[in-house]
Amino acid sequence: MKSLLRFFTSAFFCTIFLTGCSGQAPSIATDRIAPVMLDGKCGYIDETGTIVIKPQFENCSSFCTNGLASACRDGKYGYIDTSGAFVIEPQFDFASIFSNGYAAVCQDGLYGVIDEDGTYIAEPAYTGIQDFASCGLAVVMQDTLYGYIDRFGHLITEIQYDSADPFTDDGYALVSKNGVYGIIDTTGSFVIPMEYEYLEIFADNGLAMVKVNGKYGFIDRQEQTVIDCLFDGAFSFADNGLAAAALDGKWGFIDESGQMIIEPQYDLVYSFSNGRTIVKKDGLAGIIDENGAEILPPSYSYISSYGDNGKAVFRADNDKWGFLDENGQIAIEPVYDYAAVFDSVPLALVQKDGMCGAVDENGDTVIDIVYQNIGIFTRYTEE
Repeated sequence: MKSLLRFFTSAFFCTIFLTGCSGQAPSIATDRIAPVMLDGKCGYIDETGTIVIKPQFENCSSFCTNGLASACRDGKYGYIDTSGAFVIEPQFDFASIFSNGYAAVCQDGLYGVIDEDGTYIAEPAYTGIQDFASCGLAVVMQDTLYGYIDRFGHLITEIQYDSADPFTDDGYALVSKNGVYGIIDTTGSFVIPMEYEYLEIFADNGLAMVKVNGKYGFIDRQEQTVIDCLFDGAFSFADNGLAAAALDGKWGFIDESGQMIIEPQYDLVYSFSNGRTIVKKDGLAGIIDENGAEILPPSYSYISSYGDNGKAVFRADNDKWGFLDENGQIAIEPVYDYAAVFDSVPLALVQKDGMCGAVDENGDTVIDIVYQNIGIFTRYTEE
């Protein structure tokens, strides 16, 4: 089990919980809870590690801010509230988590969409449905092709694309057909025509990476070339105004004018996060800052991106996992079989001897390492 999160976070593979038989709401010490699996049954814990919903479901998802989670009983999925009571009875072959007020459900191999009352807004007719974006549109799949529906279940594009990404918060989506890519808006109209070998969605600086004749560059929202397609590879711009770019098999970083700021010298790089990025050379990962200065020379086989708390996961020579601080120094010794980066809570999921738990930023065990799996802590109410 390489990922502690995969079981609970897959868009179409949710997990489910059930509360105690009293039917009363549990006493929850925090506003975030996470699904766990114990002895083959799913339940929930809070951030202190206290079980707030007794493990008793066959599968369960994280809670959404509407206070509902998907849960499975006797092979059928429904939705429960934070008391563990089913508010939408188990009746589906599968049920995804709610997103922006709607959820995809499956019956007899086809997916439809329900609202929070359990009423269908789109009858089961699709091979697959992704979560609704904040703009109210969702990707649907019919056989091997993709399109988009709105919150009323109406198609806003034909089901015609070979690939289709979810809409961004600012209302753009990347689509492809017959090997070329473009970008559409929420009406289904093209804002960037479908003529590129590849492109990515606009970054916050308004630039999109494109591929033309095997080379990479950047265009603006008016489809004007800002950085010529000269590079062997490129990533989108990060918030710090730098983008990874490759020349002659080596990676460095350019600014928004296309000027190489960190010279190509690495076998692989990642986008900047919290002022740092991971670079790889000769099979080893290290850390540099925005000026290209080495915080940690390539030393480990794996280093994750930094979390918001300034810690990154690394895999040591003994094949054990631990955590690095902002200076590349070991903050939590590598003693785990796997570890996930600190996320929205000051806890990190860890694995030992096939079991999962969580540690705090000092490396102290907060959630005992006794679970077969632990999902992501999420809020069950609006902030």
